Amino acid sequence: MKVSKILKRARIDILMVIEGEIATTQLIEQVLAAGAKFGIHVRKKLLSELTLKDFGKRTVPLFVRCGDPSLELWIKSMRRAGYPYLYYIDDNFWKIEGDSLIARYYQHPLVRRSLELAVSNAHCILTNSEVLSEFLLQFNDRIKTLPAFFDFSLMENPPRNSNGEVRIGFAGSPSRAPDLEIIKPLIAPVLANYPEVVFEFAGAMPEGISTGERVRFFPHMSDYAKFIRFKEERNWAIGLAPLVDTESNRCKTNNKYREYSACKIPGIYSSVLPYQTSVVSGINGLLVDNSAGAWISAVDSLLTDEGLRNSIATHAHADVLHRHSVERVAESWAKPISEVDTLLRRNGTPRLRQPLIIQCLKQRLLHIESLWVRLSTVYQADGVWGVLSKLSDRICRDMAELFARSHK
Repeated sequence: MKVSKILKRARIDILMVIEGEIATTQLIEQVLAAGAKFGIHVRKKLLSELTLKDFGKRTVPLFVRCGDPSLELWIKSMRRAGYPYLYYIDDNFWKIEGDSLIARYYQHPLVRRSLELAVSNAHCILTNSEVLSEFLLQFNDRIKTLPAFFDFSLMENPPRNSNGEVRIGFAGSPSRAPDLEIIKPLIAPVLANYPEVVFEFAGAMPEGISTGERVRFFPHMSDYAKFIRFKEERNWAIGLAPLVDTESNRCKTNNKYREYSACKIPGIYSSVLPYQTSVVSGINGLLVDNSAGAWISAVDSLLTDEGLRNSIATHAHADVLHRHSVERVAESWAKPISEVDTLLRRNGTPRLRQPLIIQCLKQRLLHIESLWVRLSTVYQADGVWGVLSKLSDRICRDMAELFARSHK
């Protein structure tokens, strides 16, 4: 029976549990919202604010990238009750290298313990990478590799105006800074050979490169819709997608390809696994080795051939629209959700039980563990001032939320 017919029976209540708002959580929310035509209704809740009251009749829990120590209480409680849940993961947190904040966080033993407990006991693990799926088999063989997606409703198609500049851009999270070392050698020669070229970096900058009239930096944007609009508005002639070939990176999706292509930006991509399966070099992008010479040659070829740029942008946009739009992939995502809903309808919804005093004590202890993990991670990277800065940011954020609630 087709998923669309199954889901017409009744509304499916999805409880999407997240640790914080990041691009991934906003993307997942978009594809679940596209499943509304199949009866899917999504609620979102922070793990730190999750309570037993959030679990209604036939609620399907979906934990997204959660590894916080406080998750342990919920997973053990669900395991005891026999309550099925889904777990989504899009990064190989076990193989993240380096000493960035995110690497240190997922390397912490308490986070690793919580993460492994969650994936091992999930009714089904959801991911977008075949390579990551193969890795996760050591914890759980109930895995579904779902298609990655892009929400074209975010596009505003602003007038294309670059004020006579030829802009080459990169946009990503601060954790992508190591990848920018690949393209750092091309900046100086390209600027010297092409007076009209401007480099723009959003979220991360190559180390040792200074901003100026022709090298610009824009802060990281946590709001994904604004991030996509930014890419559209900058009217980049070329989008750069360098990626170091590591075990962790091979488990990623072709996210840069989908975003650049949706914005009709011709992209140059490292010839590594996430892009090798989607980019046909010369047709919908350029695949290059991670050498300075290869990157400079690729940039030269696009700067000197506007027709090639336009052709790549057109083919790439059509490809992503055809294969990755949320409307096209929503049914694939609805299927594992409908399976859990069917299970709850057939067997009844298990009740999560925790003696109130024990639950409160456990939650307090796990929250203290969680805070300790985060602060110790920041301290290792940025010292005392980093910890004070994070605490200050948290206090300001809590005060702002309290003010907002009091004025509703």
